[in-house]
Parts: sequence; structure tokens; C-alpha cells
Amino acid sequence: MASSSRIGFCAALLKPKGARLDDACGARLDEALRPLKDALIAPLQILDDGSACTVILGGAERAFDLAVALGEAAWPIRLRFTLAAAPPAGAAGRDGAVRAKAQKLLRGMDRSAALRAELPGRSPEECALADAVARLHRSLTADWTEGRWHAVRAYRRFGRQADVARELGVTQQAISQMLLGARLRELVAAEDALRAWLAEPRRTTLWPLKLRSLADGAPARKD
Repeated sequence: MASSSRIGFCAALLKPKGARLDDACGARLDEALRPLKDALIAPLQILDDGSACTVILGGAERAFDLAVALGEAAWPIRLRFTLAAAPPAGAAGRDGAVRAKAQKLLRGMDRSAALRAELPGRSPEECALADAVARLHRSLTADWTEGRWHAVRAYRRFGRQADVARELGVTQQAISQMLLGARLRELVAAEDALRAWLAEPRRTTLWPLKLRSLADGAPARKD
């Protein structure tokens, strides 16, 4: 993705029904955004009705990292996301226009979709593949328990099962089982695939999906 592009990012509740995104994330929202602050060139704004939020990124490279962070902050409520590229200058590159473009992609978005992207040099076919990987990623969290959710969030911070065990006050064996049940290896494999796709330069050929078999996904680090 060309670094000169500004990326409108929108995260929306999959089934709003009167719910609010800020209520779903609560105090975890700031925590989710903190590691990604260097990627944001305009702050996160929540819509008046609370059903969605928008932010502007300096490039697409870390867009799915942001999606993962917000998705885990809002769990068990599910989210969907849009990405829209805009020029760095001119009327179309103004903050309001970039945010509006990302919101517009929500309209007509299939209700089962997880990611809708409108990026230069990316064909509809590869964007559809990206959505399939994002939907798979979201579905893997559907069977989480609260314990698995806590274990994954702590593991992302510490990177070591022993540290997570101390944080949560359980045995390392219990943490290992929680991460296995949370399908962390498969989650990481999907995240790596989408991160690599978003970081690639513009092309005109179909995205060569390099996602390894989910059964053989990248293993979680061991102590």
C-alpha cells in the first residue's frame, strides 16, 4: 500500500440493536488504541448513535492490527470493518471526507462480511479473499469463554505463558489449555496473512494468499 495514501477506517457493531461501541469497549478502548497511536493521523471518533467509530491511518499496514485490537476490546460483541483509501491532499483527502468514505462502505455491505476494503491496485477478488480471512478470524472468537478472552489479551501483552499465568493467578498448564481452546495459532496465522497483504505495494495481479493451513498455523511462543 502506498504510504502516501490516507486510510479511512470504520469499525461498526455487527448487530447494533441499540448497543453502543463505546459501552461495549468501555475502559478497554484506550488500552486497545495505545500500541497503535503512531499509526493514527487523526483520532478515533465515535458516531453520535454509538453504532460505529472512524479513524484515519497513515497507511493500510496496521489496519487489521487495529481491527483485532478493537474486536477484542468489544468482545463478545462482534464488529465489522471497512477500509477506504483517500489521497493525501485536496478535498477528498480532508478528514471529514476520508471518514465519510469509510462509513459509506458500510452501506450495502453484506451482513455476514467482516472486512470491506476499497484500496488502489487491489482487485475485487482479492478483497473478497481478505474478507473471507477476516470472517474466519472473527468466527474463531465466537467460542471463546471469558477465561480464554483474558488469556489471549494477556498473552498479547506479555508474550510468555508463565507471565500470563502469574497475571491471572492460574497454572501455566491452564494458560496453555486456554490458548489452545482460543485457537490462538489459527488467529495469528490469519492476522499474519492480512498484515502481509495490507503491507504489500500496489499490484494488478490476484493476491497470492499465503495463509498456511489453519491446522498448521504459526505456533504460539512457548516459554
